[in-house]
Amino acid sequence: MSYAEPEKRQFTVVVTSDGEFFVATCEELGVAAQGGTREETLANLREAIALYLDDEPIVLPRKVIKALVRAGYYGVNKRGRHIKFRRYGERPDTLVLPNAERLAGPFLELILARTGLSLQELQELDQGAKS
Repeated sequence: MSYAEPEKRQFTVVVTSDGEFFVATCEELGVAAQGGTREETLANLREAIALYLDDEPIVLPRKVIKALVRAGYYGVNKRGRHIKFRRYGERPDTLVLPNAERLAGPFLELILARTGLSLQELQELDQGAKS
């Protein structure tokens, strides 16, 4: 089986199963992923390959990342122009934010609502990050 990226690169993918889980490996990159079904495993491998090939730096403001981490979110992956944050536990939640400082503004209200911080508290996090 082969997997084509949007840039039309082709990779050889080998999928195996032990009866309980599936494992998919991209032979050229040495990237692997697992899942409960073949489809889930291939989707996980696509995400792993995209992360492996992603060389875009994180430019989301530090104060936003600090606020989300404080509220129990973890940055689970970065894919070029977006960063996915997840919070596990009683009230699991997933946020996908643009990885661009200039685009963070429109998401500010959502970030404040999810973190429980006021705008002033968020600004203080930013000042703490610079010191």
